[in-house]
Amino acid sequence: MKRIRLVSAAFGDDTKELVIQSPLIYKDYVVDVALYNNDNTKSRHNSLTTRLKSKIPKMMEWLHYPDYDFYIWVDSKFTIHEGFLEHLFRYEGEADLFLFKHPRRSSIKAESDYVNNKIGDMYTYWVERYGGEYIKEQVNLYLSDENFIDDQLFSLGCFMFTSDLVKNKEFNLMKDWFLENVLYSGQDQLSLPYLLYKHQVNYKVYPENIMDSSFLKHDFFLG
Repeated sequence: MKRIRLVSAAFGDDTKELVIQSPLIYKDYVVDVALYNNDNTKSRHNSLTTRLKSKIPKMMEWLHYPDYDFYIWVDSKFTIHEGFLEHLFRYEGEADLFLFKHPRRSSIKAESDYVNNKIGDMYTYWVERYGGEYIKEQVNLYLSDENFIDDQLFSLGCFMFTSDLVKNKEFNLMKDWFLENVLYSGQDQLSLPYLLYKHQVNYKVYPENIMDSSFLKHDFFLG
């Protein structure tokens, strides 16, 4: 019997948690839900921002809970509706990682320009999230690799991966992804496309816009 671990986190003042309005049932798979929040997780305020702390369950849940076949991340600002698991699993067996395209932009260069412009214009939301981060340096590093083609960007409020993606516990996409967030910026959309290329990951992209889906509704989206 296959096992699914669905993970979300809501830390700090932004404590809106993931809402699940429909039973999480798919075939005879076992579904376990882990919702991390201020009450059940140590603050670690001396060493981690709330955003970086959320990256631990987002990217590293498999390390602490290795006995699952599938891992699903869903941002806390979403509400899950009927058909969620059926939609996520419709390409089961075709890839190790399942992603949604970004609805507005299609490259990390475009995304970094967008964020840096918002920071330059002193938009509070963007300054508080990414002010002082090494975004330009990070993207320039990726783009300096002449073999990397910058033509992908993903909406990472929801994604799914199999245990095969992290079969090599020492060297894998998720471990490197977390490291890039620590070294450069918490804007995790910037590092993932390059790491997909670096690790030669077999991934599948869902065709629908995640912000227009019927099975997953987002309560807040800035673009």
